[in-house]
Amino acid sequence: MPEENIDSTASPEPESKPVPFDPVIPTFREWAVLKAQQTELTSRMNKLRDRVVAAVQSRGYADHKGSQYIDLPFLIPVGDSEYIRIKRERRVSIVADLEAAERITKGRGDQVYRRAFPPVPTLDADELYVLLQEGELSEEDMDQIMVQKETFAFRGLTT
Repeated sequence: MPEENIDSTASPEPESKPVPFDPVIPTFREWAVLKAQQTELTSRMNKLRDRVVAAVQSRGYADHKGSQYIDLPFLIPVGDSEYIRIKRERRVSIVADLEAAERITKGRGDQVYRRAFPPVPTLDADELYVLLQEGELSEEDMDQIMVQKETFAFRGLTT
């Protein structure tokens, strides 16, 4: 029987210790999986939506309000709904053209312009430090003005 070469200086294999179970792990894993699925689904939905919108734009018909439609040749049941047509809804909103407003109100005089464009006070934080250096504000004033605001963001870190 051959002798085994045993190294007497070698340390014995460490005993494997069980990893403690943290009940948040399955919950976090489910969140991470759902987050990844949501990102993938959102991307897929947006690509599909863009293809459908292009089809409605190119071959749909319009109503008196400017919305565009494609009638489906049969009902498409999904969940509790049955789709009968696709609609690209026209929406109109009123927005101010700032350049036109500025040009027109300036042409009517300074009083009209100031009513339409009132001066808005803004804090210049850099100027506060200049005022501190000039002695116009004290350290105590600055401590009251420049306060810490703490926020938290939830993130899962990856490798």
